[in-house]
Amino acid sequence: MGSHARLGPSNHRWPHCPGSVREEANYEDIAGAAAIDGTGSHELLELCLENNVRADTYIGMIIGTNHHDQPMGWYIDDDRVARVQMCLDYVSRRHRELTEQYPNGVITVESESKSNPGGLVGRDDWWGTVDITITVMEDGQCLFIEICDYKDGRMWVSVADRDGQLNTQLVSYGLGKMRSHIGSGPEKVRPFISKNVGKLRLSIVQPKTNPPVRYEDVTVDQMVVMIDLLSMAASKTDDPDAPCIPDNKGGKGYCQWCKHRKDCVALLQQPIDMVKTMTNTVVVAGSSLFETIEQTFTGIEQMSELQLADLLDTRAGLNAAYDRVNAEIQCRVDAGKHVPGYEMRPGRMSQKWIDDDESIEAKLKSRRLKKSDIYPQKLISPAAVMKLSGLTEMQKKKIKEELIVEVAGKMALTKVARTEAKRVEKDVQSMFSGVEHEPTISFI
Repeated sequence: MGSHARLGPSNHRWPHCPGSVREEANYEDIAGAAAIDGTGSHELLELCLENNVRADTYIGMIIGTNHHDQPMGWYIDDDRVARVQMCLDYVSRRHRELTEQYPNGVITVESESKSNPGGLVGRDDWWGTVDITITVMEDGQCLFIEICDYKDGRMWVSVADRDGQLNTQLVSYGLGKMRSHIGSGPEKVRPFISKNVGKLRLSIVQPKTNPPVRYEDVTVDQMVVMIDLLSMAASKTDDPDAPCIPDNKGGKGYCQWCKHRKDCVALLQQPIDMVKTMTNTVVVAGSSLFETIEQTFTGIEQMSELQLADLLDTRAGLNAAYDRVNAEIQCRVDAGKHVPGYEMRPGRMSQKWIDDDESIEAKLKSRRLKKSDIYPQKLISPAAVMKLSGLTEMQKKKIKEELIVEVAGKMALTKVARTEAKRVEKDVQSMFSGVEHEPTISFI
């Protein structure tokens, strides 16, 4: 195994878009600032679990020197300690709970351990590293497995969405950890012996969200079904001509962090194809593209609700396409080329002081302005408080719980899941109606 798997569990795209694996291989793998900062928290979490100590043991220290992402290492401050300790506290709580639940069981907590789901189906390119794995064994029988993934960022990560669709990263990790128990023969492959594992839990600890801990208890039957589904998705990526399949959120779903996103023809073509579908019913022989589109939009009052929804779905993709056109025109104008009707000109005029703040303050005071007029005071906003570096995570938590209330925003038209999607999911799930526990088979 190399340092990175071709089908890494943390890559949420390949189960949906087989062509993305081929396309992303053409781009340099550069970690962003947020990812690098998160790696620092994972390094601290691993140190604490391996040495069985609290996170504040390392406060004020620098850890992870010579790491390929950050050779100088990470300085451990109060905020990072508070976040990591929240995860450590959860692991300690789970250890106590499982000790009570399985008094004769042997509980093992693993940190940064390998998980090889691909081995179940004979693949060597589908594997990853699990943040925390909790296993309960008794007399050679696996009674319980919990996969716990630590997330250091603010972007909400679901274990399962509102429709019960499981996070494929956690599922892959879980499958890999089940392999040694349910796999057969020396290669630990089919046939699978489901009874060799009792219960499973998939959990996420994300301190910067509320609630910070969330989980789903899943059955072995659900996981076995997911082996087949993810295996089929993996096989599709082997095709050298595998298609790129954009998400249905205008590139804001699983396409959002794809390296190929800006150059993806399929993503850019998606809204155009939808407009074509809408305009096919109103095309008049000899009409230009704009005449056809004009006929579509002038007939809005006669459209059905489904047609209106389909048309509005195209907006995000069309906006993205026009953004690329705008950027290309700017490049050509900067290169000295003439683009009819477009020039680079200064934007709207703005005003600024001609001197530094102290000099301007003194001059305004000389004109009898009061300090309150020069520096009008305003109560800090809740959002600004949460960004203050001087507050610990615990202090911010108390402020949020005791001083801040959530207020619903102004009513606005919002895109939600289509009922058709739910109907399709039910149709697919009916295929597994003979399974005792109806499996969750969709992907996040």
